[in-house]
Amino acid sequence: MNIIQKIRDTETKLRAITDPMKQLDSWQLLERLLGRMPVDQAELARVIKERDAVGLDDMIRRLEDPEAFKTKEEPLPEFTQSEMNEALRAFRPRIKYKKLDDESRISQRNLTGGKQAQIDSMQPPGASEFDPLIWKVMVNKGMLIYDGQGFYHEPPAKGNLKLE
Repeated sequence: MNIIQKIRDTETKLRAITDPMKQLDSWQLLERLLGRMPVDQAELARVIKERDAVGLDDMIRRLEDPEAFKTKEEPLPEFTQSEMNEALRAFRPRIKYKKLDDESRISQRNLTGGKQAQIDSMQPPGASEFDPLIWKVMVNKGMLIYDGQGFYHEPPAKGNLKLE
């Protein structure tokens, strides 16, 4: 019996128990078991405090079948090629200047170190300049690569992407 089955079994027994002291033991056991699971801890605390059987059942159903409760992503909007080219034209110089800035760090010596930049990705221009979804569309089209945490970089150069 895995932990989710144990939780469901305890919840089923809890519904059949009429003695308040035994119910309290079952609620405490459920609190301990669910506390180890990937559930919203604030919602768990509320369900346990209020002895919310419906909320408990919903929480267990989410654990039993997480795919059924995933939100479906909305389709990305369509952007014209010229809009994506404009965004790419804004992205390229910014990463270029970030690299140059990193390479020209002034050291204690009279001359700079001449090291290659360690920067390979950056956060794109903000929402005040471009729709934030344009970057996701450009990733889907292969114009950029998403590095995680809001950082993007261009794919390896295969003759560079041509701006049409």
